[in-house]
Amino acid sequence: MKKAISLSLLLLSSTYGYGDIVGAKFGGDVWATKDHGTAGSIYAQIEHPVPLLPNVALRATGFEGDKDGFNTADAYGYYEILDNSLVSVDLGAGLHRIDGSDHYDATLPMVIADLELLPNNDLSFYARASYGRGSDDTVKDVAAGARVELFLAVYLQAGYRQYTVETDGSHAQSDKIKGFTAGVHLDI
Repeated sequence: MKKAISLSLLLLSSTYGYGDIVGAKFGGDVWATKDHGTAGSIYAQIEHPVPLLPNVALRATGFEGDKDGFNTADAYGYYEILDNSLVSVDLGAGLHRIDGSDHYDATLPMVIADLELLPNNDLSFYARASYGRGSDDTVKDVAAGARVELFLAVYLQAGYRQYTVETDGSHAQSDKIKGFTAGVHLDI
């Protein structure tokens, strides 16, 4: 009997472990900004089980506009600090690139924090904040919202995002872009 219970526990634990070998999150949303028209954003995250090696993520956003349109891109590594059925917390660092405008052309080191409450439930909540700073530029990007599961691993999401960029150089400028977002999130 003890051998049967031990074997059952071993099989159960090994089966559960295989589900977390490699994971991926993908998504895209439309951002209705007040002063910059409609922006689009896409992202991808890859998670793996290799200790000490960070997970990787990419995010890109394009802002429309005749003279003030620009693009941003984030590339960063992160670690899952917490990951359970109540809360998921990721912390990381990487690079933030902003270009496409006369006033904004920089690559900045950045830090990022990502929080999800009730992950992988029918209804979950997320918050994301990043901060980048260079010699003449500062960028803050904050978003929060909710996700509703449509079907297995596919979620509709809606929220609010605020992106602030400030330059201190010879062409000092400050811009705060904010508005509501809506999109799709896949978690496999």
